[in-house]
Amino acid sequence: MKKQNNFIKLISPLLTLIIIAYLVFTCWSALACWNAAAALPSNIPQEFLRIKIYGSSVSTVTEGNTVSGTFSIIDSNGNEIAAIERSWSGSYLAVEFARFGSNGKYFVFPSRIYGKNRIIEEKKERTHGTLLEKYYNDYGQCMLLGYGSSLTDRKKLYRIAAFTTGKYRVPSFGLVNTFSIDLSGCRADRFYSISFSADGDYVIEEL
Repeated sequence: MKKQNNFIKLISPLLTLIIIAYLVFTCWSALACWNAAAALPSNIPQEFLRIKIYGSSVSTVTEGNTVSGTFSIIDSNGNEIAAIERSWSGSYLAVEFARFGSNGKYFVFPSRIYGKNRIIEEKKERTHGTLLEKYYNDYGQCMLLGYGSSLTDRKKLYRIAAFTTGKYRVPSFGLVNTFSIDLSGCRADRFYSISFSADGDYVIEEL
């Protein structure tokens, strides 16, 4: 019993320190994001993705259907940052976006590509797929800001993107909204674009 009490006495301060550090980091993340948003203009209107879906196919009994496509991430100058070409489990594709709003400004980030088996998706399907934040957040900079932007602004947008997409695993305090865009209406072997208007509404159009 004495050894157990000694262990509790030893571990309790450590746990308390970890909790305090997490709370401090959480508050710092939210404050840094809010300050960065106050210093930047909204990152919309802007085109974010160009898409080409190849179609779905039936794989093995265990794997089920797969659907393949190419997704290009686009910067504010309309240039390609990265391209993801692969297959996802499911019969249809969808893209998840995360949006941060503060003082009438909106910051939108593509966060995930995933497959689903029905047009009306199941909630668990949104927990899988390909995370996109790593393709445009690099070395402390958010490359969604294209050529001509300053290093300072790219670093500020990085903070907003990391917070908004859940990179830091901290509470969003109601500042972040995630939503999905269904791509089941996109025809195979056609190019499409996903962009956002100034008021935060998305537009899918064929190129």
